[in-house]
Amino acid sequence: MTFDRPDLLIFAPAAAALLVMLVLLQWRRGRRLVQAYGGRAPSLRLLGRDLTRLPLGRLVTLALGAAALGLVAAGPTPEQPDEPPPPTPIDLSIAVDVSHSMSAGDVDGERIARARELVDHIVQEGVADRISLSLFADWPFDLVPMTDDQAVVSFFSPWLTPALVGTRDQGTSMPAAIGSARQAWERRPREDARRIVLLVSDGEIYEGAAEALDSARAVSDAGFEVWVAGVGSADGAPLFLPGSDGAPLLFDGAPVVAGYDRALLEELASAGRGRFHDVSTVSGIRSLVGDLGRDRPSAESTGGAGRAPAFWLLIAALVLLAIEASADAGVFGRSRRGDPAAPAATVPRSARDARSAARRGRAA
Repeated sequence: MTFDRPDLLIFAPAAAALLVMLVLLQWRRGRRLVQAYGGRAPSLRLLGRDLTRLPLGRLVTLALGAAALGLVAAGPTPEQPDEPPPPTPIDLSIAVDVSHSMSAGDVDGERIARARELVDHIVQEGVADRISLSLFADWPFDLVPMTDDQAVVSFFSPWLTPALVGTRDQGTSMPAAIGSARQAWERRPREDARRIVLLVSDGEIYEGAAEALDSARAVSDAGFEVWVAGVGSADGAPLFLPGSDGAPLLFDGAPVVAGYDRALLEELASAGRGRFHDVSTVSGIRSLVGDLGRDRPSAESTGGAGRAPAFWLLIAALVLLAIEASADAGVFGRSRRGDPAAPAATVPRSARDARSAARRGRAA
């Protein structure tokens, strides 16, 4: 603890010593009053308290209260802790799967709508310092290069839709998507940043799973983390022909059902030394965004340190002075008046003579 006015610290012991001296003088005067009343017993009977006893409790409370007020005058301030090192900046390369399977409606809306909602939450929460945005199906498409202007990402996120790719581009090439996300950072590198590739997909790929795992391991060895956001349900959902007003998509005469390969997506995150989150629900989206921002400073952790020490010292001084005032008024330790066990009060002879002379004067 430091003080804004250390020259005023002398007032703490000085005020305590002054008040203690005044209490001792009052105690000394009280002892003289006891003698004038004819001794301890009659004074106790008349006043309800023993003036011959040293008021040790009052001395302590007054000394502490006065010292606290003296410290308040000196302006105590808490010592400022060393500022923590700034958090490591995060560069986030988001790659969103826009293949036809992402149009399945098994997650309270289309899967791609959940992907757009995830991107919007990431931007709104500010969990990354720079973001790049790409989409992929059979091959990747770059939408936003690595940028710190995240309003640009919000502008392009509504464009994340399977309608952006042609009918002949309906595969899901994860190795190409991972490589493209890595290249987005390498075009604008920053060596002190934490590099994260975030794949948003349902894992519905027909071939290339081994290549995708190898690609995740490769970028991990290069210093990236591969995070995976899975969207879909275990039962899947049927697909429909684009622009056909609900005509089912058929393969060999049977409806095509979009699956959800959660096991593959978890394996991808593990191979890339990242984390997997199922974002099929709003709570899943919040969990991923919260996990990304776990190492970021928050308003609670960087807010004020609470009330200043002067406030609590002033409160303590007022409480102590209130206790002392109560003790001085006889609230504590007062004897009952008229106690049969108390001895009868005796009035000094000189006082009796004075009262008798006054009565005789009035009678005359």
